[in-house]
Amino acid sequence: MRGPGAVLPAWLRAIGAAARAPAVAVALALSVAALPARALGPHEVALLVNEAAPGSAELAAAWARLRGVPAANVVRVSVPPGTNGAPPVAITKEDFVSRVWEPARAQLAASGVEPRILAWVYSSGFPARVADTPATLARAGTSDLSICGATFLRGRWPEDPVAAIERAGYVSPLFAGPAGAGGAVRPSEALDQSRNALLDRMPLPAAMLAWTGPRGQTPEQALAAIERAAAADATLPSNAFFFRLRPGDPRSDAREWELADAAEALRARGAVAEVSTNAPPGSLGPLAGYLDGARAVDPLPALAPGAFADHLTSFAAAFDQPTQMKASAWLGAGAAFTAGTVAEPYARWEKFPSAALFARRLDGLCALEALYASVRCPLQLLPLGDPLCAPWAPRLAPRIDGLPAGGAAAAALVLRAVPPEGAPAAGVRYDWFVDGRPAGRGATLVWNAPALSPGIHEVRLVARVPQPSGVRLQGFARAEVEVAGDHLP
Repeated sequence: MRGPGAVLPAWLRAIGAAARAPAVAVALALSVAALPARALGPHEVALLVNEAAPGSAELAAAWARLRGVPAANVVRVSVPPGTNGAPPVAITKEDFVSRVWEPARAQLAASGVEPRILAWVYSSGFPARVADTPATLARAGTSDLSICGATFLRGRWPEDPVAAIERAGYVSPLFAGPAGAGGAVRPSEALDQSRNALLDRMPLPAAMLAWTGPRGQTPEQALAAIERAAAADATLPSNAFFFRLRPGDPRSDAREWELADAAEALRARGAVAEVSTNAPPGSLGPLAGYLDGARAVDPLPALAPGAFADHLTSFAAAFDQPTQMKASAWLGAGAAFTAGTVAEPYARWEKFPSAALFARRLDGLCALEALYASVRCPLQLLPLGDPLCAPWAPRLAPRIDGLPAGGAAAAALVLRAVPPEGAPAAGVRYDWFVDGRPAGRGATLVWNAPALSPGIHEVRLVARVPQPSGVRLQGFARAEVEVAGDHLP
């Protein structure tokens, strides 16, 4: 019999034989890996699976394995497929609340993890768009939301959808600027820092791993994309960024004002950044970031592992529309993360990611955090790809001390945190979790392991390390503990 922590990646299951003591036997195995740091941790995301969609569970399981998402953070809902068994392009807001929002929240609450969740990640098989009215279910209306926009608002719609959504009157509390040429840009900030400041005004950022319906990726392509993205972490890829101008194209003209300042911020961080009306020169090599403003980009530029790319067009995530290049093309070209709108945005710069997101990625934020800090009105935006990709964050590998190697344990285990190599002597914060639930804070955890049900349980140590940029990055270590059942009556 296995306990709640049993659903874990196979490569973590190096469990020694349980030593039998008269009262209880505990066998332990520690996973010690140099894990990439990031500001948002896998224990802080909810991973949603659509049980009614083929391939959704498989892609979610692969991403959970790659990222170390706790089993308690995985929730399962059911949204019926659309035509020909493909994911439905759209869902009504009533169905979003009843089929997705409410059941997912109920499962997270029952697992005890909801209070620490800072973002939702949808696997494949979910609709891209949430219709504001029944009339727009078949064809997008200008006040429809993306499923990530509906999640961002925590299932609550604006009183005036036209003003808030169509006219981009809603201003995200996570938006860190700029809001105009020469405008202020706030320092990079992790989502947990935002939550501590915003409290009950904190929205719920979300992303989708892949769109596998019409004009999207195949399941095989989606799996390959998330594997590439995970492999890019902490690799410090080519720091070459390119912003292409297309004078006369409203997609490009609407955001020209922001590019020079964004390029200068990148150069100040040691990167190469160019703004040009021409295609990127081959001398730059694979690009870590690319922004364009066009219906389609042909040919696609060479992209470095972990790259973000976007062509800022109206229907990049309107997968029921045959016109314009889709955002999924960037994932196929090697990007780790991208985004597109699900309904006509009218070339409003507020609805698209600004070029400021690239400097935030260099500061160590993961893809999702950098994106949401860079979009003023994200309600129609569908972020796609690996939201935890963090190529410019260092590797942080804390260790757990006090775990006897495969031997019997006393009634209480005293576990100690060993700081990541190179971490400052002071200022590191430690959090402990057992089976995904908070178990304590501080450098030491006194844990009554035998009080758990028989089976395998996971203990996780999260270390948050302050950085010169002001962002507190985190790494984690995991151990599996097997509690034998012979101590029970």
